[in-house]
Amino acid sequence: MSEALKHPFNTWLARYQPPAHIRGKPDILQAEADALLKAIIRHAPSANPSAWLEQLLAELDRTATSRTWPTVREIETAAGKAHLALGPREPVQSDWRLDDAAITAKRIRNGEPFAENHLHGRIADEMLRRGLITSAELAELRRIVAAQKERWR
Repeated sequence: MSEALKHPFNTWLARYQPPAHIRGKPDILQAEADALLKAIIRHAPSANPSAWLEQLLAELDRTATSRTWPTVREIETAAGKAHLALGPREPVQSDWRLDDAAITAKRIRNGEPFAENHLHGRIADEMLRRGLITSAELAELRRIVAAQKERWR
């Protein structure tokens, strides 16, 4: 991915002047350009990085206050705006849902904590309907919970 971002970024960067304090110092110029590119790579999305980079560079152009290179912080600020400019990603279509009845039944069987309110109402009905727990087990759990509540008073 870094190669796909490197050339367009370097082409864009050539339109601007390096900061005055590092002009004429090739090693430092290269280190600064590398730091800017690393900031871009660090924030680039895995999906459609070229479109994101286009948005990032447009944002840097739009917010530039001089004709010098941006700072790492300016790139990071623009990176967030570039993510927003691309809009939301397509939602994943799935019929998956949290199975409260199965989770509660498993916790009961393993002696783990579970929500007391799952012993009544929709979750309890679902556990019984699917055979995840017997009515005798449910009645016993309700009795145990009621006795514990009575002791706590």
